[in-house]
Amino acid sequence: MIQMRPLPPISHFNKALGPLSKLGHYGIALSLIGKLHFLGIQVDIFTFNIAINCYCRLNQVDFGFSLLGTLFKRGYAPDVTTFTTLINGLILQDKTPQAVGLFKKLMRTREIEPNVVMYGAIVNGLCRTGNTVRAVSLLTIMEEGSCKPNTIVYNTVIDGLCKDRMVDDAMKLFSKMNEQGIHRDVVTYTSLIHGLCNFGWWKEATGMFIEMLDSGIAPDVHTYSVLLDACIKEGKMKEAEGVLEVMIQRGVDPNVVTYNTLMDGYCLQGHMDEAIKVFNAMVERGLHPDVFSYTILINGYCKKMKIDEAMHLFRALPRRGLKPNNGTFNAMLWGLFQKGRFGAAQKLFDDMQAAGINPDSQTYGILLDGLCKNGHISEALSLFHMMESNGLHLDIVKYSILIDAFCKDKKLDIARAIFNNLSSKRLQPNVKTYNMMIQGLCKVGLLHEAKELFVKMEQSGCLPNDVTYNTIIRGFIGQHKCYEALILVEEMVQRGFSVDAANSSVIIDILSTKGQDPSLREVIKKFMPKDSHGMHDIE
Repeated sequence: MIQMRPLPPISHFNKALGPLSKLGHYGIALSLIGKLHFLGIQVDIFTFNIAINCYCRLNQVDFGFSLLGTLFKRGYAPDVTTFTTLINGLILQDKTPQAVGLFKKLMRTREIEPNVVMYGAIVNGLCRTGNTVRAVSLLTIMEEGSCKPNTIVYNTVIDGLCKDRMVDDAMKLFSKMNEQGIHRDVVTYTSLIHGLCNFGWWKEATGMFIEMLDSGIAPDVHTYSVLLDACIKEGKMKEAEGVLEVMIQRGVDPNVVTYNTLMDGYCLQGHMDEAIKVFNAMVERGLHPDVFSYTILINGYCKKMKIDEAMHLFRALPRRGLKPNNGTFNAMLWGLFQKGRFGAAQKLFDDMQAAGINPDSQTYGILLDGLCKNGHISEALSLFHMMESNGLHLDIVKYSILIDAFCKDKKLDIARAIFNNLSSKRLQPNVKTYNMMIQGLCKVGLLHEAKELFVKMEQSGCLPNDVTYNTIIRGFIGQHKCYEALILVEEMVQRGFSVDAANSSVIIDILSTKGQDPSLREVIKKFMPKDSHGMHDIE
């Protein structure tokens, strides 16, 4: 076109540039627009809009606003598309407040009359940032004004409401669409089905799916994936297989994500043979498993402690042209540490870094846990200090791993120091962290300190659970402090907690040696379940 004489009008160039940008070739489109400018070809408002959109899609909205200034200098008036593009660009860069500010300014100055696409962009931005209630208010303004909302705007709000677990409000909006004669499409139904499934309202979700079919709307791969995921979360693997069969029968091709979801379900239940069957079925349909497919299977095998099978799949990745990601390495590292293969885990960690994959927060958590469980507590502490000095994220889980390890190793001074350091790190111990410390203190006979921590725990807003009570009561019984134990037993029973299986055997052992102590017998009667074997011994 550039070589043609005379040159084609700019509208012809725009017809080539527009589709190029819609296909995602933003850099190429900008390069060609730059060429037009270099050759002195006069661009128009449509060319500017294409260029602004390209910059926005490349997360360079500032360049988009720079072009807006150039546009003014050239004597062009920006239109509703220009500002809608910039609003979308701000939202893509997580600058929704600025997008809303620009929208309000346009409304106030009446410089541009917003259309349904611009309203839709703001509604989308509000829903993305969790401001769904404001999005509903804007929808109401549209309903009462001259620019009526379309299916896309309603879908955006319904999806936002469902994600915010406001499914009843989403259903009301769904009904309103019907009353106002606004077409409800596959996206509308899928969003609602997803919302209902997330609440566990399986019957209602199935009813919505049937209504969708009766309305002549064909479910797409996303709809089926939502149903599949819901079945798996409910542990209904037969129903999940049924969803896949219906999907194929209706001519909707499952994608890799669909098969991955089904595989993950079987792996979570430990049914690795079934997961492999799904993997093979995916390959037979001509689909290429991705790194997530392999990671799901590797993780499944590691959870079943079948490390050799997991490693076989891990080593197959390069042959399949796939590169393991953080999730893949994390699954393998966890499995090797759990199996006690410390050396192999260390080598794999070195391989991970050599491959240019930076360990994430989960990786370090696995390393800390693995080092501690394999008796390398000092190395775990060194790693922990390295993480601190490098400014890596240290959450309560990682602190708890170390606290637990030092408590079990009866190094209470170190465990106590780490625990007391939590407040300076602005971290709140959770019930597991408190339980670890209380158990550690009880094991070395520091019952008074354990009881103080137990009281402090509740005062700080962390309520004790059945493990907390079982731990501290066992500590008191072990030292024959029956009065203190009795008080805690009564409090425990009032809160609806009962003895666990581990404590049952401990109490029966104590009963056999100290059964003549009347106060101890009274404690055990209240502490033990009525149908327990220990109760028969007491009676």
